[in-house]
Amino acid sequence: MKSKKASLMHQIIVHLILIALIFAMFFMSASYRTESKGVKQQVLEKQLALLIDSAEPNTTIIVRQIYMNGKVSNMEIKQGRIFVYVNDQGYSKGYPYFTKYELGLEKDDENYYIKIK
Repeated sequence: MKSKKASLMHQIIVHLILIALIFAMFFMSASYRTESKGVKQQVLEKQLALLIDSAEPNTTIIVRQIYMNGKVSNMEIKQGRIFVYVNDQGYSKGYPYFTKYELGLEKDDENYYIKIK
């Protein structure tokens, strides 16, 4: 009888350890994914598109080149989309924005300026 109880206890412990390992691997994978360059790039594009959508004329949106522990290496506005390249990422699908005003993009050493005219 004691060997059956001990065997059951060992099975429970092994199952708990396996469940903990699987959960830890899932958590680490999700954490790594949210810290990637692509996600930072998509978040920044979406935030800027929403700011452009709600901006009034004669507004300037300032984007610092250092963003979320990353660096905005380039930014473009073309064909109704905003493109942001974080940490020298080579590809961006861009994010669409909707505004009836004209946009301009300027850059200096530290910032990008999106001007709504």
